[in-house]
Amino acid sequence: MNDQNQNTNVETPAQAPVTTPIETPQPMPTGWRLVLSRVKPLLISSFNRFYSNKKIFWPVSIVFGILFLVVVLGLIFGNRGGTQNVSKTPTPTPTVQSTPEASESGNVLTKSQSKLKDLKNQIINLDPEQSRLQPPNLNFDIKF
Repeated sequence: MNDQNQNTNVETPAQAPVTTPIETPQPMPTGWRLVLSRVKPLLISSFNRFYSNKKIFWPVSIVFGILFLVVVLGLIFGNRGGTQNVSKTPTPTPTVQSTPEASESGNVLTKSQSKLKDLKNQIINLDPEQSRLQPPNLNFDIKF
């Protein structure tokens, strides 16, 4: 306290005149700053509306918190790209199948023509309606 009382005779420097700052026009934000300046008030107002409804805010916040915690723990304690033990299984031996060869004996065209005639006869004789089948006769006269 004594120090403060002793300096009373010291002259104070003259104060400089107060000048008002000159307002320079702010440049308009461009690109992503323009988008950010428009989106920021929307995000703040939507968060305030979301936060005002506590019955929805707390469960959603807890779920996102748990998901964030699981992701962080997974990154910390997850598999760090360790070497995988790849067991090499032996490849099976290929089986050799013999392919049939054309027979040199006989005329191939006549054999195929006879087979086609047989197929044609089978198709003609085919009974798709099964008209030859008859239901069995039933005796409804039952006595006990």
